[in-house]
Amino acid sequence: MAVRKKNRVWLDCVMIAFAMLFPHYGHLPMYAYPFVVLGVIWVYLNFNGESFNSIGFRFSDLKFKAFYTGGAIGLLYAAFAFWILGPFITHLCFKSANLSDFNFIRHHFLNYLFLILLAAVLVIPYEEIVFRGFIFNRAKTMLGKSFLISGIITSILFALYHWQEGVGAMIGIFIFALVITWLYKIFKGNLWYLIFFHLAYDVFMLGVIWIGKM
Repeated sequence: MAVRKKNRVWLDCVMIAFAMLFPHYGHLPMYAYPFVVLGVIWVYLNFNGESFNSIGFRFSDLKFKAFYTGGAIGLLYAAFAFWILGPFITHLCFKSANLSDFNFIRHHFLNYLFLILLAAVLVIPYEEIVFRGFIFNRAKTMLGKSFLISGIITSILFALYHWQEGVGAMIGIFIFALVITWLYKIFKGNLWYLIFFHLAYDVFMLGVIWIGKM
């Protein structure tokens, strides 16, 4: 049975805080914490008569069009971010992103490939389900269906979620999140477009780190 609306707001805030903090402070490896967070969210949604389907993650929506459209847009945005947006942000902040977490893939193709596979099957679907699916939709409900305000708040939270990468990276991630939230609207709540957009972006950016150009 769903909880009352007032109580739902407080519980939503607790769930959002849990999704933001547990991956950083839950002391679980990268491949483990997504299962815990997604499991808790799944239980919470079902308790309220909802599901992953209702927030845009539907296997029936997994189409080749989502792959090539989302992927193509992701590569174009990655190129823009690498050659234009990134240098501009670095110029403003006088400090580049902290990429030390990715040092293990520099000039190591197998490590790069492993990280891409991990991102493709786990990390990226996890982030899109949690942030653009769950957090964005709960924020929109709490804020009276305001897409713009909910999108900005969700994008701020997504940037803060990556605080360990530094201020410069967080600015870029905030803009990335605004773009991908806009795509969520364009593609009518189909998270697969966002997942392939995000994957193509990461393939490009991590590839740049792998070859030592970033």
